[in-house]
Amino acid sequence: MNKTPVAFFAYNRPEHTFRALAALSSCRNFEECEFYLYADGPKTDNDRTAVEETRKVLRLWAKEHNAQIIEQPENLGLARSIASGVTELCKQYGRVVVVEDDLVVSPDFLHFMIRSLDRYEHEDKVMQVGGYTLSSPLGIKTDAFFLPVTTTWGWGTWQRSWEFFEWTPANLEAAKFDDDWSRLFDLNGTCSFYAMLEDRMAGRNDSWGILWWYAVSRQKGLVVYPVHSLVWNGGFDGSGIHCGSGDFLLQGDSSDYLENRLPNIWSFPDEICYKAEHLLHLETFFRSRLMGNQSDFDRADIKLSLIALAKRILKRLRNAIF
Repeated sequence: MNKTPVAFFAYNRPEHTFRALAALSSCRNFEECEFYLYADGPKTDNDRTAVEETRKVLRLWAKEHNAQIIEQPENLGLARSIASGVTELCKQYGRVVVVEDDLVVSPDFLHFMIRSLDRYEHEDKVMQVGGYTLSSPLGIKTDAFFLPVTTTWGWGTWQRSWEFFEWTPANLEAAKFDDDWSRLFDLNGTCSFYAMLEDRMAGRNDSWGILWWYAVSRQKGLVVYPVHSLVWNGGFDGSGIHCGSGDFLLQGDSSDYLENRLPNIWSFPDEICYKAEHLLHLETFFRSRLMGNQSDFDRADIKLSLIALAKRILKRLRNAIF
């Protein structure tokens, strides 16, 4: 049996890392995976202690589960760390599952990943398997569904899809004038992802996810998601570099993810396509987060800053996702 590689990325959060690895250890189909633990190097001398403590956690887990550790002597940053690891494992195995140190996965996460990677291996239109579902559309009769939108929080892909990832996106200027693509890329105006992409190209952010979103969207690719999220993101406690703080996505507590979230017998969609109402549901969710979080950002100053407030919330949401 060919095993599926799982790339786990950690930096300087030993407690988060321990929690994330404990969750992975409890997954179904654990024995069908090969684990690669990527430990980024310290950015500054102040990070060295936390980086070393994190590596101690990784080494103990690797010894127990026969995993491989890749310890970087220097700091690559999140984008280079993930992109290089995914590229390496895709070339070796033809597929990969990716988990970061601030994620807690449910016991059926790997089961969903492996089954989905197997099922859609030769379906070029399907370019990613997502584990984190932001908001479940209503009325879905199957246990998975498609969206034309990528994720960075617990996911899988194939070499055939990842080969479209580029550090310098092709045809960026032409894409700007493609109205249909532009509407999709910014989720019909709910998130300014194109501005984030421009910031990435100008070196103002370190997002690899926005480059991946561009690559998949230009190919009109699809992502298969579970109806109920199989991933909890613990990076909103202020410890991470990219997420900020607060449960503004209303994902609940990590304890909600200790049990299986898929039914014993579950099903995929009959057709490989997304439904417009499911994409609309996601856009509506983003808008609801915009309107529902004003109290998080100085409500007393609302007279002067409604527009600035909206921009801050959307930027926070956008940056957290990619």
